[in-house]
Order: sequence, then C-alpha cells, then structure tokens
Amino acid sequence: MISSALSAWRFALQGKSFRYKLIVTAVLLFICAWLAPIVFQYAEQRQGVPIPDFILEWLTARDLSLIIFIIMDALLIASVAALLTKPDHFLIVLQAYVILTLVRFVTILLVPLAAPENLVLLHDPITDRFFYKGAVITKDLFFSGHTSILMLMAFGLPFRTLKTFLFAGGIMVGIMLLIQHAHYTIDVLAAPLFAWLALVASRRIHQAVEKEVSESPERA
Repeated sequence: MISSALSAWRFALQGKSFRYKLIVTAVLLFICAWLAPIVFQYAEQRQGVPIPDFILEWLTARDLSLIIFIIMDALLIASVAALLTKPDHFLIVLQAYVILTLVRFVTILLVPLAAPENLVLLHDPITDRFFYKGAVITKDLFFSGHTSILMLMAFGLPFRTLKTFLFAGGIMVGIMLLIQHAHYTIDVLAAPLFAWLALVASRRIHQAVEKEVSESPERA
C-alpha cells in the first residue's frame, strides 16, 4: 500500500497543474490556520443571540468530549491514510476542506449566536491547540466544524466501506455534540449541506483548472 501510494504521488507530482494546485492549497490552508484564532476570539467577545432549541431542552447535558475526540481522530486518520493512496482525490478533499473552513468563518461572523444553555465545554486537544490557541471558545457555532469535516470526508472518499463508517461517525458525533449542548440543532443539521457544497465547489474548481491547462497549448 505504501509503495503504491508513493508511486501514485511521484506520478501526480510530475504534472505542473497538480503541483500548482497543491502549493496554492497548502498556502490557503496556512492562511486558514492563521485566521482561525482571530475569527474565533472575535466571535467569542461579541454579544451572541440565544435561539430556542426544543431538542436541547429535552436532552440532559453530559460531557462526551473523550468519546467525540476518539471517534473524530480514528476516522480522520483512517480517511487521510486512505486518501494518500489517491493523490487527485486527496487534493480535491483538501481543497474542499479549505473552502469549508473559509465558509465557516463567514457564517460564524454573519450568525452571532450565544452559547447554548447548559453547555458543557468541549475539550479537543487538537482544536484547542491549533485553532483556539488555548482560549475558551464557545460561540463558533454555525455550523458544526466537527460534524462537517466528517461529512466532508464521507462525501469525498471513494472507498465505500470507509464512507459508511464516516457517515455513521458523523451522525454519532452530531448527536453527541447536542447531548453536550456544544451546538444548537441547526448547527449540526446544516453541517452536511455545507460539507457537500464545499466538495462540489472544489470539484468544479479542479475541473476548471484542468480544462484551462489542457486548452492552453492550443491557444499558444
């Protein structure tokens, strides 16, 4: 598997278009990482609006951070490992993740929500360190990042068995986030839609760039 993955990457990197898209995507990914604490800390400092949520009122809040973290990490590690065997799919999903992240920044800024009542703080070592920079963030709500990234992987992976696990994991994580009162129901329900739209946008951008590259010699 490793040798086939390395062979696939050597072949993919021979293409100028692939190298260009990979570099641009990596730069945008670093920009997202730089912007994340700025956006989240701004959202946390402003006045948010609480919204009624009868599902949260029905659920007793519990701390499920550890289970969420285990499911997220196990599925994401498996997904990335699988995608590394298919460079083109890897790049499309990575681009979709960048789009998803940027769109989430916009929706968080446009939809100022207050933290749900009885919220139990979600502890995620990776998110806390690389995105929150150690700050307590509770208002990065619309839409759910944890749910959307699992759904993005589920939509984007070409492996049927792993897709099934990702869809199941995404649903489980979404439900546990509600039990923890870390998100409103609308945050979780909207996540798959935004994930799907990000993947569609990524694929169309990928196709447009490929078309531009393939036609360039003819114009020359």
